[in-house]
Amino acid sequence: MNIQEKMDLKWNEITATKKEREELFSDFENNKGKISELYYETEIKQLEYMFLKREQLEQLRKTTYHNENVDRVERILETCITQVRERLIKKGLKERLQAEKLI
Repeated sequence: MNIQEKMDLKWNEITATKKEREELFSDFENNKGKISELYYETEIKQLEYMFLKREQLEQLRKTTYHNENVDRVERILETCITQVRERLIKKGLKERLQAEKLI
């Protein structure tokens, strides 16, 4: 599976998780725990997507002469990855991130 296919698959997972979470808001009081769980599940999937984006940028760097632009996008991406990781670690998900090799 190429990188774009992996990214598309991950994006579909993110979308499905968000949809599942949105549907739970119809009975918010009874679904608070699951809503919270799916929020963090979405965050982790988005972090995985960013790792795929990082891989895509590495491939792009090998095939383009516009490395300045790739560098700028890469800096933004790395900032996003750092912020999401920190947020998830603060919420107690460090072991999960380690298990999934996201830190």
